[in-house]
Amino acid sequence: MKTHADCLPCLLRQALQVARINNCSEAQQLHILQAVSSVIAGLDLMKSPPASAHPIYQKIAEITGCEDPYYEKKLESNEQAMRIIPGLRQEIWGTDHELSLAVRFAIAGNIIDYGAFETFDIEAALERCRAAKLAVDHFPQFFDAIGRLVKGSKVLYLTDNCGEIIFDSLLVEYLHRRGFDITIAVKDGPIINDALLEDALAAGLDKYGRIITNGGRFPGTELGECSRQFLGFFNAADMVIAKGQGNFESLSEVDREVFFLLTIKCAVAAQHMAELSGVNPDQLTGKGEMAVYYSGPGKRENKPGLISVPPRGV
Repeated sequence: MKTHADCLPCLLRQALQVARINNCSEAQQLHILQAVSSVIAGLDLMKSPPASAHPIYQKIAEITGCEDPYYEKKLESNEQAMRIIPGLRQEIWGTDHELSLAVRFAIAGNIIDYGAFETFDIEAALERCRAAKLAVDHFPQFFDAIGRLVKGSKVLYLTDNCGEIIFDSLLVEYLHRRGFDITIAVKDGPIINDALLEDALAAGLDKYGRIITNGGRFPGTELGECSRQFLGFFNAADMVIAKGQGNFESLSEVDREVFFLLTIKCAVAAQHMAELSGVNPDQLTGKGEMAVYYSGPGKRENKPGLISVPPRGV
């Protein structure tokens, strides 16, 4: 997905939000907005929104001296999710709908996104997700794909945000119980409220598989900037599950099978999803719709603009 003109004011909004979280004075806020405006003027709009966001947050960190402005909010999100997760686990395990509910709770957790919102109600999102209609419903393909995997099959799970990663543990645990070889990827360093290694450990994901970083500090997965180690896992995986809108924005045109699980939180991403999935755009407004979207080479023949997966690293 390319950066759209509507992404630019959103980047400015995010810059101001970060400045205020850092308790910057009005003069400092203005300085940050002016500096970020200069960065925006030089962006390559052919790159994805997560790629465009990276230099914005670099510039803010350079000015404020704070590399991780959302640190406290990330801790709060994890703590809130840890209080909720035992009840969800008890609710779903042993039922006939374990996988479906684990997927829905993981998608509901994707509402915890400070790049898109200043506030959100995770408990309301969890309540709504139980019965909400999926705007893009490729869950049957997801279910079938898991059914075709055998014990020891390689599953790569791309995480997104703090708090959300706690809810991901329900789905990761389910996959572990199926006997799959699971790799969980987090970001290599702070970017917005995205999950890092310590957050994956807090979620207990090390009980279910290996945890790696993708080698980048983007609010998504920019393959051209990822580590050779990560690319090796990405290319070797029998299944890739990508959580969140940032991963969708950065991997939507990659020429390999990916299952995207996300809450759609902006009109630009919603329009792109509608174009790729063939869903009526009226059903995708970017106002919190839930989606399970399958992207695969067989669905995209003769479509221009596909991104080749970099060769496997060693």
